[in-house]
Amino acid sequence: MQNKMTKQQVNMLSTDALAYLGDAYFTLVCRLRVLEAHNEKPHKLHTTVTNLVNAHAQSDFLEKLAPHLSDDESDIVRRARNSPTTTKSKHYGLAEYKRATSFEALLGYLYLTDKQRLETILNVVFEGVEL
Repeated sequence: MQNKMTKQQVNMLSTDALAYLGDAYFTLVCRLRVLEAHNEKPHKLHTTVTNLVNAHAQSDFLEKLAPHLSDDESDIVRRARNSPTTTKSKHYGLAEYKRATSFEALLGYLYLTDKQRLETILNVVFEGVEL
C-alpha cells in the first residue's frame, strides 16, 4: 500500500494520530517477528508480544533509540511527549506512558514518511531483544 500523504500533510497530523498508527504497526511487526521466531500456541505468542508492546518496554525502546534520532525525529518525539493527554494507564506512570506514546508517534511518522528509515530504527529497537 502506497502512502499518498505529503510530508507536509503528515506534519499536520496530531501526535495522537501518529501514535495510533505507530501502535498498530509496531504490534503487527512484533507479532510477525515472534511468529517467525517461534512455533508456539497462540497464547504463548500473545504473551511474548505483550511483553514488547507495553508502555514499559516501549519507553525503554525510546531511550535506546535516543542517540540514533535525527533532529526531525527528535522533534516528533518531543511534540508527542509534550502533548496534553486525556488517557491514563492502569499499570504505568504518566511519564512512562508519555514516552511510550512518543515511541509510537515516531513509528507512525516514519511509516508515513520514510519506510527505509523505519526499518533501520526497528533494527536498533530489536537489537539484543530475545524473542
